[in-house]
Amino acid sequence: METTVKDRIKLFLQHLNIGQNNFESKVGWSNGYINNTKNISADKLRHVTNEYPQLNLYWLITGKGEMISSSSDPAEQSIDVVEEDAVKYKNKYLEVLEENRSLRIEIEKLRKIIKLKEEK
Repeated sequence: METTVKDRIKLFLQHLNIGQNNFESKVGWSNGYINNTKNISADKLRHVTNEYPQLNLYWLITGKGEMISSSSDPAEQSIDVVEEDAVKYKNKYLEVLEENRSLRIEIEKLRKIIKLKEEK
């Protein structure tokens, strides 16, 4: 089952053995924020990583990797996330370019076939 950012925050709270209200207060969120929100904004996540720099931002956002980061610098964690995503997007871009090239070749073949049929 896929976990959400909210689920991962709750797992982090269990790891720290602190209550949700205590956590919300410490990061500057209103009481009940976690339970009453559907999406947690980047600004709200920044509050969390400022208060808990050991929390792996990449794990919090994606659910991948370890909960606790070896780096306590959120900026460094963000760079790792950006670099990893950049590689994924570049690979996907190259795949799409190749597919586009193949489709253009196929379209040109079909145009030639249509043109030959029209000439008959």
